[in-house]
Amino acid sequence: MIPLDRYPKEITLRDDARAILRPMLPEDAEGLWNFLRQLPEIDKSHFHEDVDRREVVERWAASLDYDAVLPILAIRGDRVLGSVTLFRNRTGWKQRIGIIRILIAPDHRHLGLGTAMIREIRHLGEKLSLNYLLAEVIEEQQAAVRALERMGFEKAAVYRKFVNDRNGRLHDLAVLLHPLSGLGK
Repeated sequence: MIPLDRYPKEITLRDDARAILRPMLPEDAEGLWNFLRQLPEIDKSHFHEDVDRREVVERWAASLDYDAVLPILAIRGDRVLGSVTLFRNRTGWKQRIGIIRILIAPDHRHLGLGTAMIREIRHLGEKLSLNYLLAEVIEEQQAAVRALERMGFEKAAVYRKFVNDRNGRLHDLAVLLHPLSGLGK
């Protein structure tokens, strides 16, 4: 069970603006859909589904299961500024690995929001006794790679011409791992 008693949690960004971190709720479908529509195409390539289709986001919001997929949103007013999601397998050989996806609104990048959200998901990973957090990033998104590395992630592999964007162009995929204190327990 994921401990959610720390939410909502207020954070302050580098520009002194405040945001609230909290798990996604079913009523966040509209805000999340608006957030996803403003993302650059390269960011949308991370998804297994077409996030430009409103019904996809509505289905996600209607079928939340925090034990398998925990989306944490950064919100100001009714606007979603960022999302970090922790994906977990409850059984099997990867049950101690949390896969994360982080997305930040273009106008809120470089304000410390991504760092705060990675810290938050790292805290949750520790509480869940995960051994590793794993992030997959298109390697040319160097700002994202550097941000993860500053937060303790290490580049474990780079797969050349491994993933395509929504226009079919191939990109290198960087896989970064962050060991957690659950390792070796």
